[in-house]
Amino acid sequence: MSLPVFMLVMISAVLHASWNLATKKVSGSLGAVCIGLCTASLLTLPFAIYLVVSEGLPLPSAPYIAATGIVHAFYFYYIGRGYQIGDISTVYPLSRGLGVMGTAFVATAVLGESISVTGLAGILLVCSGTVAIGFQRGNDRDHRKALLYAFMVGVTITSYSCLDKVGVGIANPVPYICGMFTIAAIMLTSFVAVHHRSDLVLSWKEKRGYGMAIGIGSIVTYLLILFAFRLGPASYIVAAREVSVAIGSVMGFIFLREQITMKKILGIIAITGGLILIKAA
Repeated sequence: MSLPVFMLVMISAVLHASWNLATKKVSGSLGAVCIGLCTASLLTLPFAIYLVVSEGLPLPSAPYIAATGIVHAFYFYYIGRGYQIGDISTVYPLSRGLGVMGTAFVATAVLGESISVTGLAGILLVCSGTVAIGFQRGNDRDHRKALLYAFMVGVTITSYSCLDKVGVGIANPVPYICGMFTIAAIMLTSFVAVHHRSDLVLSWKEKRGYGMAIGIGSIVTYLLILFAFRLGPASYIVAAREVSVAIGSVMGFIFLREQITMKKILGIIAITGGLILIKAA
């Protein structure tokens, strides 16, 4: 992986951990998440319009924009639901680790990407580190539901990563991501307005600052990743991005007073080692 791509991914990882922390701070409020999606859509809209008018939007990119928008609506829904009942140090690492494994498999089997032995070792180390950080014993119903939501987030990560790797090879990332967030915002906000109206109203009154932080963080985070997708292989990029798991664990310890265990420390070491291998691949 080249240095410019690696730096884009590392900056994205810090921002990703930050907006996930903001989501957990509001206990996964779907209303706040909707505010974030709408913020992201509105922020990118003027730039997207300008680029579409000046450069056009390739028609073949439309199905990818529509598909990734739908997948992202479910992605943000499952994130919100997961953080409502689960710890960030459980939901976040497990979902990201599953996303890495799924993306590596699909990118190799479907997109035809090749992975070196060094790169594969790095991906496996990152996956093992994320699972080590996220795995916690627990038999209560909320714990099992949190694991289920983490699994579903991982499925959506695999889906949109592979869609976007192809989509941004066709369209400029700015109008692409604007369309993606707009579709996701319309879908999720419509659902929340019908089924969780009180949460949406309360979020606008009391949590819109967090909601806007979620939107700005997610839009910048993913825009960096989309540009990285144009320059490097999706399997390596998605895996390297998971340094955000280690960052998120440290943030959870500092800001949410979550416990740092030896298992989490070993997970962070594994992720760091994996990143070194991916950078060298």
